[in-house]
Amino acid sequence: MTPVILICILCVFAYFAKGVTGAASAIVFNAGLLTALALGLDGGLTLRDGLYWLALTDFLSSALLGALLWRQVKFEKLTLLLLSAMVPVTIGFALLLPTLDLHWLSLVLALAVIGAGIYLAARRDLPPASARTLNMWAVPTGALAGVLGGLFGMGGPVVFVLLSRASDDPGEFRGRTILITNASGLARLVALGATGVFTSQHLVWLGWAGPVVLLALLAGMWAHKRMRPRPFRLALGGLVTLAGVGGLLRFALA
Repeated sequence: MTPVILICILCVFAYFAKGVTGAASAIVFNAGLLTALALGLDGGLTLRDGLYWLALTDFLSSALLGALLWRQVKFEKLTLLLLSAMVPVTIGFALLLPTLDLHWLSLVLALAVIGAGIYLAARRDLPPASARTLNMWAVPTGALAGVLGGLFGMGGPVVFVLLSRASDDPGEFRGRTILITNASGLARLVALGATGVFTSQHLVWLGWAGPVVLLALLAGMWAHKRMRPRPFRLALGGLVTLAGVGGLLRFALA
């Protein structure tokens, strides 16, 4: 399987999920990429190149989603507090990414993501937490999400845990994640660009996968209107857990 075919296949699932939730594309893409690497189906695509390409594509898709759904974007204290910690930490760890050994980091990532996924899928249907409680946890949540976001482009699992307590309504959830993914995605893209990691090959892959990304986003936006809160939360938990399992598989077979 060539890198561009693998990327296009992963984009179908990753950007459908993003159309539904406003985020989650990196979770799904990385889970599939880690699994493909572990099974030798990557066609020469490396984990590091996949992460770089995803930074570019995720920001562009977030910007498109924000432009299409700008009326739904939620500017509020919770998301702004979260971003106040997430953005600078994302920049710092994105700058470190080209110099780090990702082998052991992938194990930490996988375990953290599995824990978040199990929490989302298994927790009881609780009433939304108070605004005071949510705001209190926003900054530490943003900092932890920034670590995973800067390294792997997937601060989503951590952010999902906080936002799932803010509301079970899929529309409110997506309104928050659109703002978060745009701000953190831009920060990561600029930081990685400053290190000079992007190449013409990443742009070629983007050209081939662009139509797939667009169609998958639109399909996800259509499916979003048919989502109910409980299945929505269970689906989020499944997506997050999937990413963690893919990461563990990659670590075990590396």
